[in-house]
Amino acid sequence: MLVLLIAFAIVASLLVELGLMVVRDQWEAQQIRYEDERQMNSVFKRTSGGRW
Repeated sequence: MLVLLIAFAIVASLLVELGLMVVRDQWEAQQIRYEDERQMNSVFKRTSGGRW
């Protein structure tokens, strides 16, 4: 019974680590996407501002 409890704790901690890795990757992907959007918005504003 103790072995089963230890095995369950190890599996649970590995799943938590995996979940944190996925969340961290998603967070970093969103940060990159927002930076790209800000750069794109500033480019569009610069090219369309007053030249037409």
